[in-house]
Amino acid sequence: MDEPVDLTDPQIWLELAANKLDHARQIFEIGLYDDAISRAYYALFYAAKAALLTKGLNLRKHSSTVAKFSELFVSTGEVEREYVRYLSQAQGARELSDYAPFVKTSREGALEMLNAAEAFISRIKQLIE
Repeated sequence: MDEPVDLTDPQIWLELAANKLDHARQIFEIGLYDDAISRAYYALFYAAKAALLTKGLNLRKHSSTVAKFSELFVSTGEVEREYVRYLSQAQGARELSDYAPFVKTSREGALEMLNAAEAFISRIKQLIE
C-alpha cells in the first residue's frame, strides 16, 4: 500500500510542478499547443503553491494563490517581479485555452509559456533551497 502523501510539503508540489512541465513539453511536441499551455500553467501554479507552503499557507483558489504570491514574495523583494508576471500571464492564457477553445494558440505562444514555467520553477527551487 502506498504511503500517504504530505500535501503540506513544498517538495511534493515542486515535484508535481516538474511533472506538469514535462507533460506540457510532451503535449507541445505533438502540436497540441492549447493543452500544453494548460499544463504549463499548472506547473507554475503548483510551484507557487510550494512557495506559499513555506510560509504556512495552503491556498486552493487560483486567484488567491497569485495574489498571495505577489504579496509575500514579490512585494517583499524575495522574488523578482517578472515571476508574478509569468504566473499571471499563464493564468490568463490557461483560461483562454480552456474556456475559449476556438481561439487558437500559436506554437510561439505555447513555447513562451513553457519557457516561463521552466524559469518560474527554477526560481522557486532556488527560493526554497
